[in-house]
Formats: sequence, C-alpha cells, structure tokens
Amino acid sequence: MKEEEIKEQEESGIFISEKTKYITSFFEKTSKKKIENYCLTRLWHRLDNDEIKIIPQQYVNINPEKYALTDVYLPQFKIHIEVNEPAHYLSQVKIEEDKLRKFEIENQTGHKLYTIDCRKELSQIHQQIDTIVSEINDRISEQKSNGTFKPWQPDIEKNPDYWKQKKVISLEDEISLTNIEDICKLFNADFNKTKRGFLRRGALVHPKNSNYLLWWPAERARQGWHNKLSQDEFTITETHEDEDKRKKHFHDYYNTGQIRIVFFHNKDILGLTSYKFKGLYSYDSEQSKPEIGTVWKRISVKMSIQLEDD
Repeated sequence: MKEEEIKEQEESGIFISEKTKYITSFFEKTSKKKIENYCLTRLWHRLDNDEIKIIPQQYVNINPEKYALTDVYLPQFKIHIEVNEPAHYLSQVKIEEDKLRKFEIENQTGHKLYTIDCRKELSQIHQQIDTIVSEINDRISEQKSNGTFKPWQPDIEKNPDYWKQKKVISLEDEISLTNIEDICKLFNADFNKTKRGFLRRGALVHPKNSNYLLWWPAERARQGWHNKLSQDEFTITETHEDEDKRKKHFHDYYNTGQIRIVFFHNKDILGLTSYKFKGLYSYDSEQSKPEIGTVWKRISVKMSIQLEDD
C-alpha cells in the first residue's frame, strides 16, 4: 500500500492500523523479486503471527570499513534470513563470498543467519522455510515461558505515553513517532515553542536540562539545511547550502558541550515516513569543518526520558 493511498484513506476518515500499513508496504517492496517475494510471503503466512516484526534490508556493521544488508531481520529473535536466488551459485567465488559474509555477520552480531537456497525443487524450498518457521516458533515458546517475549505493537508504540511509562528509550526499541508534537509530548516539552511564525523550529531545548536539545533533523532539505545520516548511523552532518550560514553555524557550535537527542525524519525503505529515535549525539571535533559543516557523533543508544535538572 503506497503512502499516498494511506494518507488519502485516512483523510477520508478510514483508519488503517500501523501493522496493515507496514506489512502491505513490506510485501509491495519485495514484489519485483518474484522468488524472494514468494519465499517471504510463504514464511509470513506459515508463521501466521502478527506479533512478529519483520524488517527488510537490515544494516549490519561488520567492521569500520565494511557492512552488509540482509534480506530480512526478525529483531525479537536476532534472526536474519537471506533468500539466495540461483545467481548466488553461478561461481565458486560467489559461493565462498556468501559463506564468508554469513560467518562475518554471525560472528560480529551473535545473531543467526538462515539462507534459503532457491536452486532446489519447490518442495525443498518449502522444507527450508518450514525449518525457519519451526525455529522461530520455538523461540516464541521459550520467550513466552520465561516472560521475555515482546510482541510487536506498532499502534501502541507510536504513542508517546507508552514510552513515558517505560521511562527509558533505546535504539533497539525501534521507536518511530508520527510528528514533532509527539516528540514534545514524550519529554513534556512545550510544543508551542516550536512555532516560529509560519515556520517550525528545527529543535527545542530539553525542558528539564538545558545541556540537551531535542532535535528532529530531516533527510529532506529544509530551508537550505541539509542533514546527512551516515549509513552506519554513527554520525550526522549538519550543513547549509549557503556558505556564510554554514560557517556561522559551525562557529556558533564550535566545541559545544551540547548533547542532542535525535529523532531523524526520513522515508524508510518501505516508503513510510516517521521521526525515528537514533540515540544521543555530541559534537565531533575531528570531523567538523567550516567547509563541510557541523558533525555530530553518536555517544549513546539509550537514555532516561526524565533527565535531572541542571
């Protein structure tokens, strides 16, 4: 389901759950790869459990100079799945590369990577999928028995009040809020202070600790400002297309001790937009330069919502 269609229906008063938006967008994204789409839809329907979250094209950091993208990732069970179409087996070199990639991902993350070999007969492909389904169901049973299972609840999790009750937010929670007003609600900040005439401020000082800034940078350029989130999400480069403004901003924040609580606004791989929590970022004195812009580096992926007063 395309985002334009979702907005049109919601404006007409038709409510569409977050799960429906996500899953339909997910399978629309894979529809161009016929074999992959078939395997993943079969996997999903065999699981028959909408409490499971499935993430496409998961970034995995292997080392400072190398990363991988797995076809899908199930964060509740630390399981990655790769659908290997016949092209993966055209040469021994390619086969060995895939083996090394699998080793590096599992060794670096401690996760499990399952591979579906699509050279096989359909019945054998089904057997491979059934093995993965069985493993996932075993993990669910185990987690439910020891009380650690966390069901996927996107409709609830987009509500800032839910996270207020949790008191702590972290990157692994995959927190995505709908708008700036919800970010302000989460921290009991005054949303009206974000208004500046017809424009909207790009950030707001935390109401309980002035050393922290609630920042909602956007992937898309706004009023000449550009914010680039690195592929590994370790840094954000804040710059302006106007040289004078860029240099002034650099000097205004030179070696600042300010810490930024980042909710990055972008369109994800499924075409859905939100403000996603990325962690706490501080000034990067090594990478920031007047000609480049101000660079912020991630220093924490977890924080308490109620910061102490200065």
